[in-house]
Amino acid sequence: MKWAVISSFIIHGFFFGFILKNDSEKMNKYPPVMMVRLASPPPVRGVQKPAAKTPLETTQKKTAKIETPETEARIAEVNKRKKPKRKQADSKPASETKEQSQTQETINQKKGLPDGVDLGSEFGSARIDAAGFDSPYYLNIVFSKIRRGWDNPFEGLDTVHCTIYFVIDRRGRISDSAIENSSGMPAYDQAALRAVLGSKPPPLPNQFGSEELGIHLEFRYIPYN
Repeated sequence: MKWAVISSFIIHGFFFGFILKNDSEKMNKYPPVMMVRLASPPPVRGVQKPAAKTPLETTQKKTAKIETPETEARIAEVNKRKKPKRKQADSKPASETKEQSQTQETINQKKGLPDGVDLGSEFGSARIDAAGFDSPYYLNIVFSKIRRGWDNPFEGLDTVHCTIYFVIDRRGRISDSAIENSSGMPAYDQAALRAVLGSKPPPLPNQFGSEELGIHLEFRYIPYN
């Protein structure tokens, strides 16, 4: 048994020695590795690098068109054949024209009256004989009183109108009145005059310097369509 163990160690020792010997021989076959350091060449003096082109120059170069004399002549011929555009006449909408006419009519009806006077549908127009009178509140009261006493006796298909002239004194009394423009219908004219005489206006405003106020008031009837 002792000799078997010794012989086993000997055999294994020879085997490992043989393997190590072969590995060393294989390693010796490869050539040795050498380290080489590369040096950069020296800069060349006296030579400048071309300037880099900007994106704008590149874009302009790409988009630039080369126009030959033949191309220019063809463009000129096409431009001659083009018909000039006709200018369209400015046409205003019918609604705008109607509003302008109504506005102008309202201005003519209230000509000479202070701003804020309400004539309503019973009166066509009004005018006062006082350039310095500036009290729309007083005139609205007077016209409202006349409107309440107005009883139109005519109902037909024709437009009827008449103008009543009356004078209001300082204390609010009607000192003078007359049918200035007749409608051609005595009943209509008299009904308008009665509405004015029975209105009982208030006294004139204190800030009004005159002693009386003359008013030309048009009564107008427009039939409904």
